[in-house]
Amino acid sequence: MGPITSAGYLHIPSVLSMGGEAGPNAMREEIERIADTTPDSLLADLERTFGGEAPAAWRKVVDHPAAFLISYSGLVRAVWDAVAPVWHRAKPLLEREIERVGTASVTGTMGALLAGLSPRTAFVDGHLRLPDHTPLAHGVAVRKLTLMPLVSGTRACVLRLGDDGHAYIGYPVTGLAPLLGGGEDRAEGSADALALTLGELRAVILRKGNQSVSMGKLADLLHCTAGTVTYHCRQLEQAGLLYRERQGREVRVLRTLRGDALVDALS
Repeated sequence: MGPITSAGYLHIPSVLSMGGEAGPNAMREEIERIADTTPDSLLADLERTFGGEAPAAWRKVVDHPAAFLISYSGLVRAVWDAVAPVWHRAKPLLEREIERVGTASVTGTMGALLAGLSPRTAFVDGHLRLPDHTPLAHGVAVRKLTLMPLVSGTRACVLRLGDDGHAYIGYPVTGLAPLLGGGEDRAEGSADALALTLGELRAVILRKGNQSVSMGKLADLLHCTAGTVTYHCRQLEQAGLLYRERQGREVRVLRTLRGDALVDALS
């Protein structure tokens, strides 16, 4: 896998992907499916994936598909054995993420949520910006979006767009860092629901916006640059949670009624 991942991203054929339902039994079935994949199926999927000749990093796989499948299925099995305990401990985080996304969808704040999915994605002016090397099918319009919280590294980003316009985005589940670092789980109920929905900085900005406050004051309170505050305020404004107005030489922000309702619901 070294040459295949050396570019810093992984564009992988579907026969090697782990799909289907989540859970220990389902994962074992997926591992066995990969182990049972024939070399011809792998070669055909490589051709479909790359539209002809496979990149140089995949040439060894093309030359020795049977040996690669044996090694790859063993690798996936070993990875799952290592990840499974963390995955089980992360169940409360995954359940909380369902609530977080659900809250954002019914309060009109999906823009703010999408903006904080992963360090490698961004949501700007109503558009979701994906990493440079994202494999997207030309001419396919996105008609459905499925968000997949991942128990993985904090910079993880998994993307797939089907021919039917169904897009899948995998991103690191919120609050995972203590589990990966071996720290103790946060006590149940101690999480800030507003921060889990919007992110720490935006939660503070929205709470401070209950009264008119200047952008400079926010920058001081958050110990960050004016540009950072402007970016996050713009995102909250686009989500309909905040509005900005100029008063003399200052730009001040204030929560909207929608922003008030969200803070009340998650406080």
